[in-house]
Amino acid sequence: MVLNQILGIAKELSAWIHGHTNERNYPNNPGLALLQQSQDICDAIRILLEANLAGPAWALARSMLETYVRGLWLLNHASDEEIEMFLAGNKLPGFNKLLDAIGNDEETGGAWIHKICELNREAFHDLTHGGIEHVLRRITDDSIEPNYPEEEKIRLIHTQIGIQFAIGCELLALANNQAGIEKLEEMAQQYGTTARGI
Repeated sequence: MVLNQILGIAKELSAWIHGHTNERNYPNNPGLALLQQSQDICDAIRILLEANLAGPAWALARSMLETYVRGLWLLNHASDEEIEMFLAGNKLPGFNKLLDAIGNDEETGGAWIHKICELNREAFHDLTHGGIEHVLRRITDDSIEPNYPEEEKIRLIHTQIGIQFAIGCELLALANNQAGIEKLEEMAQQYGTTARGI
């Protein structure tokens, strides 16, 4: 599948998730705000890739993933005291502690989260802060210009789609929308992924 086709899938998926999860009654938990922020970053990555701005899109990859993980932890794993401390302005536990709390279970999607982090965190960090990953993709023998391979852009949008599916599943489950979850899982099969990630 080529990049434009995958971008079309990401756009269609985003519209579907927003249409079935916005303006619903959810519990009062700051994790939901972070899931929404992560979903917005997913949209921003797609828009940047559509505009052929792969560098800025990759610069958002770490934020997309870490915001999703923090939101998931607040929503499903944090104690009331930890939520209150966060809302009072205290930092969340370190990222590795969040991953430990989420666990590595296939059923919950924890295994997918751990795999994505293991494969990408170091590169995501470098891409966020203007490290060598960007330099290597901009310097050629005779010029300095963006030269991000299509397969890397496709890998980024696959990760973005996986996070969108995971966010959609969380929100639909909170809204007790079983029909929506089943539709999302059907869409995931159609797109060749799972609703818990690629």
